[in-house]
Parts: sequence; C-alpha cells; structure tokens
Amino acid sequence: MRTRIVLVAAILAIVAAVAVAAQPHQATAAERVDRITAELRCPVCQGLSVKDSGSETARQMRDLVAQRVQQGRTDAEIESEFRSAYGDWILLSPPLASWSGLVWLVPLVAVATGLALAFARIRRREAVTGPAPSPNDIASLRARVAQEEAAEG
Repeated sequence: MRTRIVLVAAILAIVAAVAVAAQPHQATAAERVDRITAELRCPVCQGLSVKDSGSETARQMRDLVAQRVQQGRTDAEIESEFRSAYGDWILLSPPLASWSGLVWLVPLVAVATGLALAFARIRRREAVTGPAPSPNDIASLRARVAQEEAAEG
C-alpha cells in the first residue's frame, strides 16, 4: 500500500512538472534580441553570428534589432528586414525553400540517386546470373563435353 502511494505521488509530481514546463514563456526584450541576433550572420566576420561578433557592424546590427524590438515589431518582421537588405545569406540557417537551400538539397538527391542506381544494378546482376545449376545439369554438361572431346580427338 505504501509503495502505491509513493508511486502515485511520483506520477503526480511528473505530471505537474510537465504541465509547468509546457506553459508558454513570454520572452523579454533582451531574450528576443539575443535570439534574433544569434540567427543573423555578421557581414564582416567569418561564420560568426551578430550576437557573437565583436565587430562594429555587428554592434550596429544588434542596436538596430534592439530598436526594432522596442518598436514592437515581430521577429519575422525584423528577420524580413535584414533578408531584404542582405538576402538569405544573412541567416545562419537559410530556409530550404530558397536558392541557398539547393546547397543542402542537391547532395542529398545525388546520394539518393546513386543508392537507387546501385541497388538496381545489384538486382539486375542477380536476375542475370539466375539460380545455380543442379547436380544433374552439371553431370549432363560434363558428359556432353567429354563426348565432344572424344569426337574431336
């Protein structure tokens, strides 16, 4: 009986923790600026986000993002503003639907095509070779070869 009570209490604690964790969290302005700038590429740095870069350009971009957040613009509107100015390149993770998405899609298609061709060739080779000859077939072929050799010889 005591183990059942402990088990029920543990289950209720887990359910309560999941319910608390599932509640949406309203992001502060600073968290939004950090999240947006982490997704933008610094135009003057090699592979760094605007958030991580120490360049003057990145600092100006962070200030601009903070200004747009204070104006009440959504994350999508701010991202769209930078995409219209710099193109999809400005995003560290560009969308797959854009031209830059082909960089990720083409190798996947090439690998899938290569695998399909390899499997087709293996199946065709198995179909051409057919089943192994039976012992009776081998015996009859040996007899025929021996007969032809005796006729020539």
